[in-house]
Amino acid sequence: MSVKTDNKIFLWGEKFFHSWWYIALVTLIGSIGFVFRFELITIYIIVSIAAVSWVLCEDMLPSFIAMCIISMTPLKRYGETGYFTDIYYVAVILGLALIIRLFFHRPELRTGRFFIPTLAVAIAITLGGLPQLNAQKFFSMPSIYYVAALGIGMVIINVILESTLPEGKTYTDFFAKMTAGIGLMGIAMIISAYAETFEIIQSGSREFVRYFQWGNNLSNMLLITMPFSFYMSLKNGKFSWAYFVLGILQFFALLLSLSRGGVIFGTLEFLVCIVLTLVFAKEKRKIYLFSAVLLTGLAALLLFLFLSPVIKSLGDSLTVSSDEARVKLYLLAWENFKKYPFFGTGLQYDGGLYYRPQPFCIYWYHSTIFQILGSLGIMGVIAYGIQSFYRLKALARVKDFFNIFTAVAIGGFAAYSIVNVGYFVPLPCMAILIQIFIILDRNNAYILSGRK
Repeated sequence: MSVKTDNKIFLWGEKFFHSWWYIALVTLIGSIGFVFRFELITIYIIVSIAAVSWVLCEDMLPSFIAMCIISMTPLKRYGETGYFTDIYYVAVILGLALIIRLFFHRPELRTGRFFIPTLAVAIAITLGGLPQLNAQKFFSMPSIYYVAALGIGMVIINVILESTLPEGKTYTDFFAKMTAGIGLMGIAMIISAYAETFEIIQSGSREFVRYFQWGNNLSNMLLITMPFSFYMSLKNGKFSWAYFVLGILQFFALLLSLSRGGVIFGTLEFLVCIVLTLVFAKEKRKIYLFSAVLLTGLAALLLFLFLSPVIKSLGDSLTVSSDEARVKLYLLAWENFKKYPFFGTGLQYDGGLYYRPQPFCIYWYHSTIFQILGSLGIMGVIAYGIQSFYRLKALARVKDFFNIFTAVAIGGFAAYSIVNVGYFVPLPCMAILIQIFIILDRNNAYILSGRK
């Protein structure tokens, strides 16, 4: 329940924080921070803007894009630890904003449709490795963060988002517009990175590849957000064609991220998006088909003329060897599952083989499936199975364009997670999925009520 929402300041806040102006502002600030490496300042600016939105808006949906942009801005700092020493003051800003918010917006606590599967996963995460629990490792910082964030943290986020998002409305278009902002940020990051490494690329050296260690992280974001640009292209708005072009550009950003999984599953996801869009576009079909062929041909020509070493690198990266470390990690996860079938080894496990975790990271098996088997055992399989059932049921509840393109986004992300660990990244990945399904559930109820 909200109070004082008739005040002009609150009315202005609702209007601004649900507009393209807000999306453009946050995207621009994040892009500048990434390009010029003002990451810490940028994070504090965006966090402060998000804090204001918490106070002025009844729902907390506008902070979705803030969270995503904040997670993308420091990706060049991959592996660094000292730079973000003062990042903890972010919690102080958001804590104060939350306290102030409670004076104006008193939420009615709701658990929502996805509380049970979120709780099931939290229990599996928390109990992971129970029989052979090592207290010293369990209470180390990486373990504490991942267990708490993926466990009780996701339960709290689920309740907060359910309780602060009013029922009886649909939020699909605003959500899709925010994902478009995230896509624009990803494109800006790729353009900036290639401008920075252009001379190295032209020299023929493969040294440029090391500048894209953050490509996997970016691929996760683009795989989740790209389908919603095509969803918006099916709307009757005056910018529908621009969204279609944006979706295509996001795909090329995926390719140029040099992420092997991003290239493979991004291509599959893109083809599905194009086919669905052309099927549903009707009178826009011809212009969309022409635009897709033209942009694809132009991009291929530019790649051939200026970035031919990148093409070779992409080709080489698609070669899979049975002797590579990733395959050995999968075998190790399977061995651990056979040793500890019920609770796995837990997230505090440090295999010491084939892979050395970055600072503040857990031991990744580089596959969500094998991470569940090795780290959580049968408990994890049951918990993530319950979560998948609830989500698939929600996707199939109504026939709607938003549900269709959400299914494509989740499918692309899940497919990539077979060779990555997206489902074990609390912020932003798991928080994003929780938000997506709450939005989808609200839209389902809105359609079933006969309002659409």
